[in-house]
Amino acid sequence: MDQRSLLEQVHVLRAQLEQIDQKLQSEPLPNAVLEDFKGAVDHLRSTLWALMSEGGPDSVTSKLVTFRLMRAAEICRQVQLDIDASEVGINSPELPKVREALRLATERVERLYRSGM
Repeated sequence: MDQRSLLEQVHVLRAQLEQIDQKLQSEPLPNAVLEDFKGAVDHLRSTLWALMSEGGPDSVTSKLVTFRLMRAAEICRQVQLDIDASEVGINSPELPKVREALRLATERVERLYRSGM
């Protein structure tokens, strides 16, 4: 993608975000949708922040990994609250996927701690 095309996309996206902002004030969305949208905006914001900070590609990657870890912890805390509030139950269709993702992530985190790296 050339820079001109990217600039055009940025301008279109900014206009769309402004439209969404206006609509949200009069047509609120469910919290789950807002949380998902917030995550996407947060990711974009952190990517932009990393790109605007000093440092090369390794610095950007490091900052994005840090953001993802912070976001993962935030999401896990929110899931805990959802379970405590009975918003998530044993019959929630997404629960098996979340359980497996958490199991695999926990295995890898424990492996990191054992290796001392």
